Amino acid sequence: MFIAVEGIDGSGKSTTIREIKRYLESKGEAVYLTAEPTTLATGKIVRNFLSETNSDTPLIHEMLALAFAADRINHLREEIWPALRKKQTVITDRYFFSSVAYQSLNVSYEWVKGINRFATLPDVLVFIDVSVDKAVERLTKFRTSTEIYEKRDLLQQIDRNYREVIKEFEENLKVIYLNGNLDIDKIYSDVEEKFAPLFADKK
Repeated sequence: MFIAVEGIDGSGKSTTIREIKRYLESKGEAVYLTAEPTTLATGKIVRNFLSETNSDTPLIHEMLALAFAADRINHLREEIWPALRKKQTVITDRYFFSSVAYQSLNVSYEWVKGINRFATLPDVLVFIDVSVDKAVERLTKFRTSTEIYEKRDLLQQIDRNYREVIKEFEENLKVIYLNGNLDIDKIYSDVEEKFAPLFADKK
């Protein structure tokens, strides 16, 4: 099973992924955790672009979108496909949907989709549904610096973009919405409730 976890910055993905992993392992699943940008050479290029303070560099947004797409090819070839062949359940922190939600702020939505047309769709897309206010509160509390996308107005648009791309693909995959506004001690219960039907179907 291939699971992609998505959400705006500050949605609590890291904590939620930990709880998803815990639940899946309780069901006997062998879980492989991964993330985008990757730690591969292509991922390092992406991180360099993300850390640029001058986002007005000519064609920076096109370069960033292409870098993400290249990193995704590497991700599939080097990590995701091999793990799936081993019958592991793959959980990736960000995937194709992030590219559409984030990069289409500055370049064509259809173009971003086009350069990612090779991406294998996940079996399950988890979207962490969090209020922008809660996300900003977390970012302000836990981080000392901000990347170019971690600004309130941009987070609001990214959230809208996510909902648009999810609506477009929801007929082709299973979409699970998790409540990103919950306190940490309540996240596991939400995961358990939303993921239980997946295992009921396996019986």
